[in-house]
Amino acid sequence: MKALMYTAPERVELTDVPEPVLQPGQVLLRIAATGICGSDIHGFLGHSPRRKPGLILGHEAVARIAQTHPSVTGWKSGQRAAINPLVSCGTCAACTNGRQNLCERWWLLGMDRVHGTFAEFVAAPASQLYAVSDELSDKEAVFAEPLANIVHLFRISMHEIPDSLAIFGAGPIGTLALAVAKLRGIAPVFVIDKNEKRLEAAKKIGADHIINSARENAAEAVRKLSPGGAEFVIDAAGYDATRRGAADACRKGGRIVLIGMGENDSGLPWIDVIRDEKSVLTTFCYTPRDFQTALKLLESRRLNLTPWTETRPLDEGQASFMKMTYDPGATLKLIFTP
Repeated sequence: MKALMYTAPERVELTDVPEPVLQPGQVLLRIAATGICGSDIHGFLGHSPRRKPGLILGHEAVARIAQTHPSVTGWKSGQRAAINPLVSCGTCAACTNGRQNLCERWWLLGMDRVHGTFAEFVAAPASQLYAVSDELSDKEAVFAEPLANIVHLFRISMHEIPDSLAIFGAGPIGTLALAVAKLRGIAPVFVIDKNEKRLEAAKKIGADHIINSARENAAEAVRKLSPGGAEFVIDAAGYDATRRGAADACRKGGRIVLIGMGENDSGLPWIDVIRDEKSVLTTFCYTPRDFQTALKLLESRRLNLTPWTETRPLDEGQASFMKMTYDPGATLKLIFTP
């Protein structure tokens, strides 16, 4: 089968590899559409210690079942499904308490030595599949996985509707947070980024205010428009500058949620944060419950980012990664169709 193999930092190549051999409980899936995630870009750049050359990246995907292992029931060839790529053990304390994202032994498609979805076929546990309605296009269904991250974020951290929200980062995760916030009736919502085209897209999607942090101090701009700062702030980028900006843009007694993982080490003005009683929370991935909710939200047709997606064949993999890494423009999601 054809697969897009990560072969070296900043290099992916279309190669021929054997089709996966099914193990008990697995299905063979023919990929219909699969999106580039920010974590795939980190791997492409050589910044992810858990993504080494010789790996097929990718984990956001919708597919059709090509074959099922004899041990699998409830699924048959030809069925269309979204793939939950975050696999948990199901038996540890976290899993039995409904927090599968914190599983002691979780693994992900396209990470470590588990090949991902940038290929014609991928093998996955049948337990990770969710049926997709015929009304939902492949391009829309790909968003189930990234949207599940936002469903989880809102579920665990936003118990009341805040009177203001600031989002640092106008990439896919930040923009999905914006879209969900507007569905919840949150206003005003500020979106901060350095990419003018993505800020323009955020404005069309519903941002009340867009702020180019390359041109002005974002936190000062938020405080000017929302006296004292925003009640709720999301850092969807995950860099030292955006984490500090999020803390600075948050009002006293407000809440900061960190979801971006651009870099590991960074600091915050902790004495100021403590004195101002700003809550700092973190959120990681999603649970099966969140994935199901995300898919239902997409199927409701109340949220659609496909105007800001681009579709390409796998053989344009290198050019596609270079584009999304260095010049994404208004493209929020680049989708491969093997």
